[in-house]
Amino acid sequence: MTNISPIRVTGLSGNFDMEGIIEASMTRDKEKVDKAKQDQQIVKWKQEIYRDIIKETKDIYDKYFERYSKNNIVSKNSYTSLSIKSSDESIVVAKGSAGTNKINYQFAVSQMAEPAKLTIRLNASTPIVQQFPPNASGASSLTIGDVNIPISEQDTTSSIVSKINSLCEDKDIRASYSEMTGELIISRKKTGSSSKLDLKIDGNDNLAQQVANDNGISFTTDGEGKKVATVLGKNLDADITDENGRVIHINKESNSFTIDNVDYNVNSKGNAKLTSITDTEEATKNMKAFVEDYNKLMDKVYGLIVTKKSKDYPPLTDTQKEDMTTDEIEKWEKKAKEGILRNDDELRAFVEDIQSMLFGDVKDIETLRKIGISEAKDYNKKGQISFNEDVFSKAIVEDSDKVYKILAGYSSNSDEKGVFEKLKDIIYEYAGSSDSKFTKKAGIEKSASANANIYSKQIAEQEKNINRLIEKMNDKEKRLYSKYSALEALLNQYSSQMSYFSQGN
Repeated sequence: MTNISPIRVTGLSGNFDMEGIIEASMTRDKEKVDKAKQDQQIVKWKQEIYRDIIKETKDIYDKYFERYSKNNIVSKNSYTSLSIKSSDESIVVAKGSAGTNKINYQFAVSQMAEPAKLTIRLNASTPIVQQFPPNASGASSLTIGDVNIPISEQDTTSSIVSKINSLCEDKDIRASYSEMTGELIISRKKTGSSSKLDLKIDGNDNLAQQVANDNGISFTTDGEGKKVATVLGKNLDADITDENGRVIHINKESNSFTIDNVDYNVNSKGNAKLTSITDTEEATKNMKAFVEDYNKLMDKVYGLIVTKKSKDYPPLTDTQKEDMTTDEIEKWEKKAKEGILRNDDELRAFVEDIQSMLFGDVKDIETLRKIGISEAKDYNKKGQISFNEDVFSKAIVEDSDKVYKILAGYSSNSDEKGVFEKLKDIIYEYAGSSDSKFTKKAGIEKSASANANIYSKQIAEQEKNINRLIEKMNDKEKRLYSKYSALEALLNQYSSQMSYFSQGN
């Protein structure tokens, strides 16, 4: 024993840095976890960017390609070179579309189109069942068309309205109650003489007489002894005098109608003059707004495709974030996101499909140039449009219908569609629905596609892998603690023995 050096043994356990040794042993394992988390973070960022692109693309679709949007660029109304002024917009307003000729009309509206309608006087303070006394069979009711409305002691004016609207929901019938006049109003939604409302009152002659007097109608008695009446709607009646003094009488079932590419909306009875003037400002302004919004989107998408990834800015680990400020983290992550979608297949195909459709044919390029639309000269602005307001404005003055057909003409044959109809199809294919190419890849938040997409599935698999690595790392750490704890105990025992032998010497 005297040959063992007490200097090499004494203090071994005191200098034994178990935490440091284990931490050093776990370095590679922690790096694997960090790398897996960084890989997952990149996919999450890709999904976020894709979802922003989907939203921006969908916003453009909704604003410029949806039928009822005021900014619609695939509607004839978007290519008119005329503005129609009304001397009294409370009487009538009008809007022209592509191909519209100038007008100069004097409108004299004698009758508005109205739905079939009748009123029943009610007293909100008196129980409804007393105002609809029981019939011979002991039940109170009202029959509208073929729908029976039962009336009970619990009913109020409000509940009667709810019953009628509920039971007649699919019958083009609606009811309301006016507290001002005390009238239950029952009407069709559709206007015009073809609008018809049938009413049956059973066993209540006084009520039938009251309704007849208030509405100027007559009841007859059917084979079952019930009082029946039919109320008809009314057509719009108006006389239109043109600039040559000719009078044209119109009779329409609706107060909104289209004649010679002009949309008319009649608002009340009376007289008003409609005149048109050459005005391309609205059409040109709308087209300019579309081009600007569209170019911003294409610039963003193409930028994602061509931006190079910097190797110096990987996603930050949790440990790295602990030593950084919020501002520093934001700046770092902004750089880290750059280039992560470089040469992405779907984004590149999106740009190339649009580029090819717009500017892939020399003949088409020349046709578009003549109406103010051409390809951006800067190669880095792939797919973008250069818009000449003056050329466009002149083109719709000279032949607005031709401009409309070139840009927005619709055909069941895709080759014969206008360029914006084709663009509409491409945008829909990539971002317009849950089955679109972008949506299948990244999904849309708060929708059925939120988890059923390529990125979400990849993130879920990465999460499983991260959890496996962490579990494996934790198991290894436990084993190391067990191993080194046993070693430490052995060293402590050895140190005690050496101290004993040293004291003996």
